[in-house]
Amino acid sequence: MAKKFNLREFQTQLSQQLQAAASRDNSGSRLGFRVGNANWLVSLADTEEVIPVPAIVKVPGARRWFRGVANIRGNLYAVSDFADFMGQGVTPDHADSRLLIPHHDFGVNAALLVHNTLGLKNISRYQPGNVHAAHPWVARQYADETGADWCDMDFGQLLGDAEFLKVEAQIGN
Repeated sequence: MAKKFNLREFQTQLSQQLQAAASRDNSGSRLGFRVGNANWLVSLADTEEVIPVPAIVKVPGARRWFRGVANIRGNLYAVSDFADFMGQGVTPDHADSRLLIPHHDFGVNAALLVHNTLGLKNISRYQPGNVHAAHPWVARQYADETGADWCDMDFGQLLGDAEFLKVEAQIGN
């Protein structure tokens, strides 16, 4: 018999872990998540929360990567499929998929659909990468102990990017 999964308990534990990590010196701590074929990191200070994917209402005339809007605790959030935006294909609907919500200090109700989260990562153990970032929202690149590559996200750069803000479909898109 499969072990029961208590979503509320999982959310509570993750929230407590994020709050505990945020209260510590977390200059080396990042939240890891997977987008397409790439590993990403985001600063805990830049992240409001990570939640399971709620119902998303499609918006006619929007680009494919703009999934639509979701009601999260009475507030509407614009949901973007980060992998699809990056040209890595549509993120499949899966129980492990999550919405990554930027901190409210950014002043936008946006949410990124990601494949799954990978927990807290300590970048002080990672080696800085020398590769030139392909996008302005890649703050830094690293390689972990196993040699896997990681991109450190600059949420501010992404949320202010002209292409990211242009969600209306273009002819041929």
